Amino acid sequence: MKNFAVILSGCGNLDGSDLWEVVFLSYYMNRKGENPLFFAPDVEQKEVVDHMTEAINQETRNVLKESARMAWGGIKEIKDLSGRDVDGLLLPGGYGMIKNLADFLGEPENDYLKPKPELQRIIREIYRRKKPIGACGLSNLLVASALRDILDTPLTLTIGKNPELIKQIEEMGAVHVLSRGTDAVMDSEHKVVSTPANLLKLKPDEIASSIENLINGVLELTL
Repeated sequence: MKNFAVILSGCGNLDGSDLWEVVFLSYYMNRKGENPLFFAPDVEQKEVVDHMTEAINQETRNVLKESARMAWGGIKEIKDLSGRDVDGLLLPGGYGMIKNLADFLGEPENDYLKPKPELQRIIREIYRRKKPIGACGLSNLLVASALRDILDTPLTLTIGKNPELIKQIEEMGAVHVLSRGTDAVMDSEHKVVSTPANLLKLKPDEIASSIENLINGVLELTL
């Protein structure tokens, strides 16, 4: 049995991790005999969104506590995660990834998303240990950002068909592959597997297919 770190950013697509993606990641990991280990930062959410109205609420919630709602088997702080203790890294999507686990560097020469230090550390550590990374939806922006200045050859990723997101991926030096939501693109050289997943507002069975394809790719890269 292999252990895979799953990084969560809250509970709910609009201000945290995408619930469907997390559930299917857990399901397919477990079904294939592997073990997901959940981690999140112990910080306040950047904002809290009402998932019925999509309005921003004037309240505060903790990312670690919210993430614990979805964490089968318990959850730990991301600061306690070491790349030597796991066999790979899984990053569900959801807007919490860019709201709670990244900063936007709005400088003319650095106009891009950058992962928070703990997330950047673990992405780079997993990469340098030649262990696979699987990323869904918006998480692909953070993988591209974290690795942009340490790669000798371009990273290949997919984030779907959104022109603005594709532009951001390419501006960070990655090669983007157009795809359907259920597709998973494997970059064997860099051991990164990506899928748009629910970023394309898929039906539950389609989200399941995208995550199954992602997990199959990640497990292939652990052989």
